[in-house]
Amino acid sequence: MKKSILITIAVLFSTIGHAKYYKAILYLVDGSPKTGLAELVEDNESKVYFRTDENAKTEKISSAEISKIVYTYESGQIITMEYLYLTGLNVFSGNFSKSKNKYWFNIVYDKEFKIGKRYDKGSSKTNNFRSANSSYFFEKKGSDDLVFGYNSMGNVLKSQGTDARMKKMSKEVFGDCPKISEAIEKETFTTDNALNQIIGIFDNIQNCK
Repeated sequence: MKKSILITIAVLFSTIGHAKYYKAILYLVDGSPKTGLAELVEDNESKVYFRTDENAKTEKISSAEISKIVYTYESGQIITMEYLYLTGLNVFSGNFSKSKNKYWFNIVYDKEFKIGKRYDKGSSKTNNFRSANSSYFFEKKGSDDLVFGYNSMGNVLKSQGTDARMKKMSKEVFGDCPKISEAIEKETFTTDNALNQIIGIFDNIQNCK
């Protein structure tokens, strides 16, 4: 028994400090890049762990000093994370409010319009159970604030009302873009297909003019 405990402790300590680093380019707020390796950031990460190469000393860079990180996975897949404010929708009041702090978003669409994704790992706590889910946020390119549109999974309260919330988001974000807001108003959004639906609208309407 004692031997198995010692083995478990040894395995635990052997994994500490060996977090996964990916090839990355950090774009600082002044526009200058830093190329090297970085840990994948979570949405509320206040610091980015960065190395110029595998043997270099780890730097802790404040997220506030970085505007964007472009990761390249071993498979060749490229992931872009941007540090932005979010405007959330209160489920009960129906009002939007902008966050005081910025968050890291996985940018899944970035042309004339932008779509950011936040992933929630969920919680297994009895008094606060949440399924793992993703939320999608939208904005015109050039803004530092993404506005909540819909939640892709999660509990019943979150997953209902996708169509109504997407249209509410449209009024908040695209009120000065008649082509976009009219196309969104005509669409009926479903939770399973909302992302493809709005990407189709964005691809067909390249600008607000």
